[in-house]
Amino acid sequence: MSEQSERREYPRAEVKWPVTLITPEAQIEGEIENFTPKGLFVSCAEVPPSEGILRIVIKVPGRPTMNVAGKVIWSTIIDTTESGARLGVGIQFTEVSKSDLKVLHEAATDYHRDEEG
Repeated sequence: MSEQSERREYPRAEVKWPVTLITPEAQIEGEIENFTPKGLFVSCAEVPPSEGILRIVIKVPGRPTMNVAGKVIWSTIIDTTESGARLGVGIQFTEVSKSDLKVLHEAATDYHRDEEG
């Protein structure tokens, strides 16, 4: 087990959910690659500003859209092609409603149950 996974309070759940990161300057479309109840890893074509709070619109299939807030903790280049780079962004939640947190917990529980069975 890696040191990073040992430090995690919650295991990551792998998903492919559409997400919109909203900054004062732009809306950045991306895809959630994985999440915990504490944050997200998003792949997108551009990195949001590392300063300030983002509004985040999460489109969970079969569920109401979630509106949360978070801040960029880190970013990286996932891969590059002739058409551009695919970037990865680690986002920590700063504001999540109790109902949205419940949805995230349920989705993570379902994911880990499926992984075990």
